[in-house]
Amino acid sequence: MAGGKGQRFWPLSTSDKPKQFLDLERSGRTLLQSTFDRLLPLLESPKDIFVATAKKYVDLVREQLPMVPKTNLIIEPEARDSAAAVAYASLTVHAHHPDAIVGFFSSDHRIGDTLAFQDTVRGAINLARDTEGLITIGITPTRPATGYGYIQAGENVAHDGFRVDKFVEKPNLAKAQRYVESGNYFWNAGIFVWSTKSILEELHTHAPELMAPLQEAFDEKRIAQVFPSLKKISIDYAVMEHSQNVYVIPGNFDWDDIGDWVALERLLQSEEEHNTVVGTHVGLETSNNIIYTENPDDVIVTLGVENLVIVKQGNTLLLVHKDRVQDIKKLLESERLAELTTV
Repeated sequence: MAGGKGQRFWPLSTSDKPKQFLDLERSGRTLLQSTFDRLLPLLESPKDIFVATAKKYVDLVREQLPMVPKTNLIIEPEARDSAAAVAYASLTVHAHHPDAIVGFFSSDHRIGDTLAFQDTVRGAINLARDTEGLITIGITPTRPATGYGYIQAGENVAHDGFRVDKFVEKPNLAKAQRYVESGNYFWNAGIFVWSTKSILEELHTHAPELMAPLQEAFDEKRIAQVFPSLKKISIDYAVMEHSQNVYVIPGNFDWDDIGDWVALERLLQSEEEHNTVVGTHVGLETSNNIIYTENPDDVIVTLGVENLVIVKQGNTLLLVHKDRVQDIKKLLESERLAELTTV
């Protein structure tokens, strides 16, 4: 899944080159390439990898993943949230491989332990085969995070999995603490494994207003005309919260969805003790800041500031309190900003 705009990483991530095409961890591989790298060992060849993306990112995908056949690019005419993306991708794969087990993976996630991740995916594949159910990989919480949805696990099943009792929306801190302490809640990472047959049946059952026009358009090769009018809804709301055939397998590996600039504190080891810094920084009485510039000629100087995100990209400088990074998307709606810079 590589069609997102990554707006909360602006100005580094832009509409022309969003975060999945960037090397945020300075590892030499972009987030998209890292996703490809950890999935390839699970498959027979790159021909088994499909990339769902937007039309404007096709050239970037082909440049960064030249091993993936051009015919394996699933091009969404317009962003309509994850249910439409999953449905279109499932129809496409099913047409070529009607008996396939398919996994859906975001291209902007960071996975710390590749081998543990791969073992968990293999377990999900086996559980999907055995149950013909919908499998989600839930991340074992390491803290009472309020920015993630949670999955409550029920009875044990094979392959170290559980039936899903319910999905829970992003909680407040007190609820998140209780979830973590209970030991039977997992973060909802939006990682899914199922057969194309199973997910298409569930979509027809629980989201007919989406699937009926999409199925007709797919059969008649009119996706470009119909896709922009599809209902905008997530796969969680459309199917996962309604299906009676959902299972969760715990993912005991280091995971981060790299949702915004604050994620860099968790990802990058900085030489500075009190700040997370990429680039050259000189500071006095400065702490808990995230400071980022890729230009080797830039010097960012701070005095007496804390809890800020400071990003220099080209001729654009962003200063925002860490508590407000979620509002960067609102900032990008400014007509004045659009006049001054490419967002």
